Amino acid sequence: MAHWTSRLVGTRPHGPELEWLSPDADHIRSALGDGAVNWAIEAGERIATKITSEIPPLGEGRPHFNALRRATTSTTMRALALAAGLVGSGASLSSVEEVEIAQDFARRGLELNDLLRSIRVGYAVLAAALLDAAMQMAPQADTSAELRRISVLLFEVLDDFTTVAATAFLDEQNTWTASVAAARFDLVKNIVDGHPVDPDHAERLLAYPLSGTHVAVIAWSATPGGVSGHDLRTVVDPVLRHWWAPSATLVIPVGSHTIWAWGASAGSGRAGLASGARAELPKFDGVNIVTGQCGHGIEGFRRSHLEAGAVERLVRLRPERAHITTAHEDVDLEVLLLSDPEAARQFVTRHLGPLAADDPRMAELRSTLRRYLDTARSISKVAAEEHISRNTVTYRVQQAFSLCGHTNGAPTTKLRAALLAREWLDNSTTPL
Repeated sequence: MAHWTSRLVGTRPHGPELEWLSPDADHIRSALGDGAVNWAIEAGERIATKITSEIPPLGEGRPHFNALRRATTSTTMRALALAAGLVGSGASLSSVEEVEIAQDFARRGLELNDLLRSIRVGYAVLAAALLDAAMQMAPQADTSAELRRISVLLFEVLDDFTTVAATAFLDEQNTWTASVAAARFDLVKNIVDGHPVDPDHAERLLAYPLSGTHVAVIAWSATPGGVSGHDLRTVVDPVLRHWWAPSATLVIPVGSHTIWAWGASAGSGRAGLASGARAELPKFDGVNIVTGQCGHGIEGFRRSHLEAGAVERLVRLRPERAHITTAHEDVDLEVLLLSDPEAARQFVTRHLGPLAADDPRMAELRSTLRRYLDTARSISKVAAEEHISRNTVTYRVQQAFSLCGHTNGAPTTKLRAALLAREWLDNSTTPL
C-alpha cells in the first residue's frame, strides 16, 4: 500500500520554483510524485513567510527572502523524505542550502540568536505542516501512531540540524569578521602612515566619518594575560566623553590585548570644556590608556593617533605603573623631551650631573628643586607643599644647584627640562 505522503498535493501550479529546487526534489518526485513536491514547495514558502514575519530583518528585500525560502524548502523536502521512509532514521535534515543561508546571515551582520530563533519558528511550522498532513492522509486506524512517529523523528534530528546551522554561522562570522577587521586595520595603517586613501571608500569600510573632529585613544592591558581586547572596548566611551559625547566611534583591535580607537565630533572644538578647567581623565584597573589631541579631518585623525602613540612610548618608560590614563596635552613637553630616550638620558646627565644619580637623597633634592623653580622660587610655597621648614628648603636648593653646577643668575630652562625628563626616566629599565 502506498505511503500516505504519496497523496499529498499542492494548491497551485508552480514554475519558477522548480528551477532552484535541490536534488532532493527529484528523489521526492520519483518516489512520491509531483503532488508531494508541490506540497513541499508551498510548505517551505509558509515557513519562510512565518520566519520573516517574526524576524523581519531576515527577509529584507526579495533576494533575501528567496534565499531563505530555498533553504526552508530544502529542509521540508528532507523532512518529507524522512517521514515517508525514503531515507534511514539516522538521516539528517541538514543541506547545502541550510549551510548557505546560515553563512549568508553571518555575512549580513545578523546575530546567532536571529538564526536560532528562525530555526525554532520554522521548525514549529514544519512540524505542524507534517502532522496536519498525516492527520488528513494517514489511515485512520494508524493516525495516532503515525503522529507519534513523526514527532519523534523530527525531535531526534533537531539537535543535529541546529548544530550544523550554528557551526556554519559561527565559522563564517569568524572568517568574515577577521577579513573585515584585517581590511580595516590595513586601511587605518595606511592613513596613519600618511599614504593617500580614497575618503569615501575609507568611510564606507570603517563605518566612521573622517570629516569633523577626532580624538584618538590607545588602550592596552597593563599586565600580560590581562584584560582582553574585547573588554578594552568598554573604556573607550568614558574616555572620549571627557572631550564630548562622540557622534561615532571606531575601535580597531591590535593583537589580543591592545586597541586603537577614535571618537568623532561633528564640531571643531573641545565641546563643553573650558580652557584650564578639564577634569582628570578616568582610570581603569589593569588598563593603560593614552590619548592624542583633537584634530580635524583625515589629517587630524592621523595626527591624533600619532600623538597618542608618542604618549604610549612615554608611558612605557615607567613600567612600574600598574595603570595610567594620560592625555597628550598634559605631557606634550615630556613627549618632546623624551622622543629619543637615549638622547634624553645624555641631556639629563649633562645638565644635572651628580644630581641625576639614582639615589633617595638625590631624588629628594630634585623634587625640592623642581618645586622651587615651578613656584617662581617661592621658598614658603615649597615649604608648605613638602611640609618642611624654610631653612630646609633653602639648604636643599643650594645643595642641588651646587651638585648640578648651576651658577646664580644663569638661565634655568635646560635645568628644568632635565629635571622633568629625569622624573620620567626615574624608574626606566635602562640606568642613567
